[in-house]
Amino acid sequence: MAKKENLFLKNLFSPIDCRKKYGKVYIAGFGPGDPELLTIKAQKALQQADIIFYDSLLDDTYLENFKGKKIKAGKRKDLHMKEQDEINELLYRAAISGKKVVRIKGGDPMIFGRGGEEFCYLKQRLIDVEIIPGITSALAAAAIAGIPLTQRGISSSVSFCTGHPESSIHIPDTDTIVFYMPASTLHIILNKLIAAGRPTNIPIALIENISLPGQRIITGRLYEILKGTNIFQSPLLVIAGNTVMVNHSIIK
Repeated sequence: MAKKENLFLKNLFSPIDCRKKYGKVYIAGFGPGDPELLTIKAQKALQQADIIFYDSLLDDTYLENFKGKKIKAGKRKDLHMKEQDEINELLYRAAISGKKVVRIKGGDPMIFGRGGEEFCYLKQRLIDVEIIPGITSALAAAAIAGIPLTQRGISSSVSFCTGHPESSIHIPDTDTIVFYMPASTLHIILNKLIAAGRPTNIPIALIENISLPGQRIITGRLYEILKGTNIFQSPLLVIAGNTVMVNHSIIK
């Protein structure tokens, strides 16, 4: 058995190392949706890509600015273009064929984006992978809505939580809580907040279509949102905590 980092063996086998012919995969975050919030590094990767695997939530028209072949691989509730195992395999096959591949995801790939799963799958198969961060929806929504997630004297802790499926919804003990993907479970989340001991007058913000033309921001007390008749669609984000009141008047 050869010792790790044996230079003699490394030099011996280097000329026949098949990995030299492999391409590279970039797992990149697009941000919340507005192309102007895309990072320069992610844009450069897209410009160089031979193949671009993109999410359902992304704007197809913007991606037409890049020459790489586009493959829709994203998943939304009740609409799976491709299963995760199939996406992993497609990324791998594209890489071993020598292609420069970009897997572009909404928000940040490492926050509820399955970027970690894809990264591990590819690294285990000796693929060169680089992760390019994106602006996650919680940070974009807070900035756009003028809601600080932390603020001295009001909130010293914040949690990012999934709002889907119901079995995965938990209420952490932090001053501010952000729920991702809560459109179909909004009332369940609000009732779980009450069950966890949060007051019914805790401020709530709902941000729909963050940074996009159809963006909508609604704020109110928890009991008001529960009684409300508004219907929300994905993509939706919920922020719960007293910092919601800092720069917003609460609906009476």
